[in-house]
Amino acid sequence: MNLPFLKRFNKKILPLYYLVLVLRDENVQAIIVEELGGKIKTVGYKEEHFSTSIDEISQEELLEKLDKAISQAESSLPENIKTQKTIFGVKDSWTDNDQIKKEHLAKLKKASEELELIPIGFLVISQAIAHMLQQEEGAPVSAILTEINKKNVTVTLLRAGKSIETKSSEIHDSVPFTVDTLLKHFDIPEILPSRIIIFNGKEDLSQEFISYTWSKSLPFLHLPQITNLPEGFDARSVLFGAATQMGFEVLGKDTPAAIETQDDTEMQNFSAPEKFSSPADEPEAVNQEPLEEPKLYKKLEAEDFGFIKDIDVAKMPASPEMSLASRGGPVRQEEKEEVQEIEEKQEFITEDIPTNTESSKKFNKILKNILIIILGFVFTITKKIRSGKLSIVGSTVLILIVLLFVSYFLFLKATITITVTPKISEQKKSVLFSTTKSTDPNKNTINGKFISVSEEGSVSTAVTGKKDVGTKALGSVTIFNSLTQSKVLAKGTILKAPNGLEFTLDSSVTIKAVASHSADQTVTPEKVIMNITADQLGKESNLPSGTKFSVGAFDTSDLVAKNDNPFSGGTKKEVTVASKNDSDKLEKDLIKQLEDKAKEDLQKQLTQNKILLSAFVSETLSKKSLNPKIGDETSKLSLTGTVKYQEFSYDKNDLITFSKSLLSKDIPSNQEIDYNNIKASVSDIKNKNDEEIQANLNIKTLLLPKIDQDNLTKDLKGKSFNFAKDTVSKLPQVENIDIKLSPNLPFLPKNLPTREKNIKILIKING
Repeated sequence: MNLPFLKRFNKKILPLYYLVLVLRDENVQAIIVEELGGKIKTVGYKEEHFSTSIDEISQEELLEKLDKAISQAESSLPENIKTQKTIFGVKDSWTDNDQIKKEHLAKLKKASEELELIPIGFLVISQAIAHMLQQEEGAPVSAILTEINKKNVTVTLLRAGKSIETKSSEIHDSVPFTVDTLLKHFDIPEILPSRIIIFNGKEDLSQEFISYTWSKSLPFLHLPQITNLPEGFDARSVLFGAATQMGFEVLGKDTPAAIETQDDTEMQNFSAPEKFSSPADEPEAVNQEPLEEPKLYKKLEAEDFGFIKDIDVAKMPASPEMSLASRGGPVRQEEKEEVQEIEEKQEFITEDIPTNTESSKKFNKILKNILIIILGFVFTITKKIRSGKLSIVGSTVLILIVLLFVSYFLFLKATITITVTPKISEQKKSVLFSTTKSTDPNKNTINGKFISVSEEGSVSTAVTGKKDVGTKALGSVTIFNSLTQSKVLAKGTILKAPNGLEFTLDSSVTIKAVASHSADQTVTPEKVIMNITADQLGKESNLPSGTKFSVGAFDTSDLVAKNDNPFSGGTKKEVTVASKNDSDKLEKDLIKQLEDKAKEDLQKQLTQNKILLSAFVSETLSKKSLNPKIGDETSKLSLTGTVKYQEFSYDKNDLITFSKSLLSKDIPSNQEIDYNNIKASVSDIKNKNDEEIQANLNIKTLLLPKIDQDNLTKDLKGKSFNFAKDTVSKLPQVENIDIKLSPNLPFLPKNLPTREKNIKILIKING
């Protein structure tokens, strides 16, 4: 049957093309999308890398990379077709209060002018990712979003799908260490989300994050779960964010479970001239013309209204007359003619619906009756249009209202997100890690093997040792002997000054005895002149002439020394030298410095499903070289050496088996173990022998409430939101219930679907 009022819709619809530019820190991704009939698909893609960060490159390089990426992405387009309408995906740091910062806006304005682009909107990449994850998981995401580039890391705290705070840093030591350090500078709430979402486009860094020991000062409720986003997820997120805002549906393999237009979407619209204004705020637009305002393009044409060929009403059990009459009032002759026209054409097709149960048969019958009503309604409108009683616009509106009404009741879907607060179960057990014994929870043994790696490195430090350096005072003295016998004074004999300073003879000497004499005779002592040297450094030993010295243990009345000339040459100063403490510190620093590299290299040795202990079994420093040596005067001490690290690897499945045996005891019947969140750590490692290690194994996991989703779905189908929330809230450990309908039409009752398969239940862990 030909419907005259549909002829105006038979015109060929040409596709529209859009350009999505995702500007990450180290690369740009150009995506060409084709829109036709409200549905879009990706038709071109190219990625180009910058020489350094996008914030540091020149405007010329930015234009060159954008032009190259766009040109290659457009290579798949029809001849003489180019994209102009552009949506930008930008970094968090480029925006402030939902506006692009002035300095970055100038870059985009210049690029748009040079490349003849027409900006129609922008999205913040992290917010687009959060929105995409919410669509896929059915609930707002709370997590630590970590963007990993070659040289830096950007960390964004997401709370209930919203970006709370963002910080960036160059990579130091390792990526997890850098993330740990950045989190310490966040305005951290009481509890951090125990989920870290990482994306870098290429390498999977999950294991590196899993094996990292997080700082105890970070308020994680439990060890964070690590999620590694697949390659290209950021570009897909920006694409879907733009599609959501513009009301498009995405086709192909990129399509997620559902895309719904939401009022709180993250996309921000460019408005001319504020968004792309010059520094002087002049109303200058790209190509000297006003920018186009973003608009929702009309995409529904006649074929989208349900008019499909090969209509067949003969198979329907319900009477067309009854269906039309059910709209109210007797069946007029013109309506009967319309029904007859329908039967003659037999142009109706329905979705295959299972009929193996009574409920399915009943639903099938209801669906067919409703479709008969709709078709009769459509032909009634057609009749009125022919007679001039109803305009085409009015008929289109009425048909659309009926379609929306039917879709609400027949294709309504609901997602119930139940947020539960987990309980933490923790057990500690002394375990024997063995290379010869098999894994046996009853005997507390876990099988595995030793692996090792050697790392070379060097460290340096400022020295802390102190030492006096200088010269000793020199001089000569006259030694007088009053004894009647000769005395031999050996080299090094000590001479002491009145102030306590000591000096030593530079050489040995024999002093003659005085000649024999009577008691009343005056005796002239024998004397000898000798060189002496101060025992201590410093100018204090530069004594004046006439100073008397005691000699050894002799009394000054028997032996005494005196200098005729002052002493000189004594100096002293304090200097820094390498000490043993400095050397010990460097050895510890070197071992600590190479640990991350050792963990990384040890991870490379692991085969599938193998994991390492959370601590090294041994760390041995060898081939060490100090420069300079201990005791040498210096300001810096360096150590070069090789450290051998030994670890123990074992099978992850063995850990799960051991954990189940250990944790399953004393678990309440209304709870179950979340085996996806088992965390294990070891302490007090002791090497029993070359084949075994004794250690304390600490196992921690989350206890979740047991929820029978099938029975819960049966209880809730067709019920109101209030009833559903009241029922679910009575379950143990339930923190929050969120229910979303699709489609969500205003002014209609908030009831769950009557079909169980249209109700999806998601369990979300709080924190």
